[in-house]
Amino acid sequence: MGAWGCRSAPRTGADEAPPKPPPPLDTPYADEDVGREAAEQAGAQLGEVRDPELSAYVNAIGQRLAHHAPGFSFDYRFTIIDEDTPNAFALPGGYVFVSRGLLALSNSEAEIAGVLGHEIAHVALRHAAARQRVGGSGVMQLLQMPYLAAYDRRLEHSADRVGQGLAAVAGYDPDGISGFLQSLDAYERVRSGASRIPSFFDTHPGAVGRAADTAQRAQGIRWNARPGFSTNRDDYLRRLDGLVVGQSGEQGIFQDSRFLHADLAFTLRFPDEWDTINTPQAVGALSPDRQAQVFLEAASAGEDAAQAAAEWVEEGHDEGLRVFESASVKLAGRQAHRITGSVRGAAGSIRLVATFIPWRGRIYRLIGVSASGMRHDAMFVSVARSFRPMTPELLAQVRETRLRLAEARAGETLAELSKRTGNVWSLPLTAVLNDRRSDHRFAGGELVKVGRSEPYGQTAPEGVARDAGPRT
Repeated sequence: MGAWGCRSAPRTGADEAPPKPPPPLDTPYADEDVGREAAEQAGAQLGEVRDPELSAYVNAIGQRLAHHAPGFSFDYRFTIIDEDTPNAFALPGGYVFVSRGLLALSNSEAEIAGVLGHEIAHVALRHAAARQRVGGSGVMQLLQMPYLAAYDRRLEHSADRVGQGLAAVAGYDPDGISGFLQSLDAYERVRSGASRIPSFFDTHPGAVGRAADTAQRAQGIRWNARPGFSTNRDDYLRRLDGLVVGQSGEQGIFQDSRFLHADLAFTLRFPDEWDTINTPQAVGALSPDRQAQVFLEAASAGEDAAQAAAEWVEEGHDEGLRVFESASVKLAGRQAHRITGSVRGAAGSIRLVATFIPWRGRIYRLIGVSASGMRHDAMFVSVARSFRPMTPELLAQVRETRLRLAEARAGETLAELSKRTGNVWSLPLTAVLNDRRSDHRFAGGELVKVGRSEPYGQTAPEGVARDAGPRT
């Protein structure tokens, strides 16, 4: 929960109107217009990693590849998004995004070049327009996670082929993409016990089989190696040193069901056993039966909760909002306001409890919605009552796991190195992130990625700014 967006009425999933038909991508200029709007929303919804040096490095690799892109001369832009899962996607018009989780998984500049080349190919070959012409889900679906409906296998193979060609012409090993896809497959298997969340596989189907296909294709591609922006693997890894892996303190962190936000200086607790989610716009939880959800978001600037509630109700009338009760309540020593009502849904009326909480010059809105009538009302009220200022004790608990580098000793195993360095990652995950076997034994002197738990803000990479507060 970092950068904030504002909503005029609750979006429950059940009550959302069908998306408007996307504008036709009939020319490259239309690609640019649609892509520009979608990219702005993507950046706002996902957040960006604000590390100037790392961003400039990724952009330099991308621009080197884009220089050789076929077709229309798009103005390519490359952005690192603040997302932990390995992910990459491209929007029409030249907007390419890679996640910090993808960078953490990579082990060479050639691998990143392979990924960026693939995404550039999607843009250059105007695959979004091709999908739209055959009745796909439409580009405007990009404005909702995971931003891209999956390409069909034909388009994926085309992007692989052209992307590998771009990498080769730019002087990178065209086998880089296959190495990354193998690591990605291993990563998914290690994390298979976790809840399924959007990742590279959602927008790039068949990644496992494509690893073999791209490896075979690479053997037949002639290429002349050119010096990269990194001199070798160690130099590449040093550029990743300090990268957050896992929850980002800048967006707040969860400790079980408790949410802690150091920058915004508040904490609250969501229901136990509910699935939690944290985005730059809102933080919340979803019930196991998927019949209810509760989320907190920034509503507006100001201190008058009753006024903010009244304005929200007025805006919500057009979307079928009915108010049963509206009253002032005390929360954490502050005058808050609570509204009980309902909204129209596709399957009928949906129960709603909204609490408006003033905090540090801004009104926060906690909305609980349920398709099960009044069943969850007490739960929604309990979440609102848990809203508290951060204490020094809680602030000290806000920690991040950062990627750090350790030098291996001669004859040392990966397990021994992990124990010696205090690595917080599991042995299988450490092996995958370093493209090693779990039983690997080092010759000595190799740099190895390890995870270190560090207090938030203590060792952020130079040039990374922390939020002073919410943004709208």
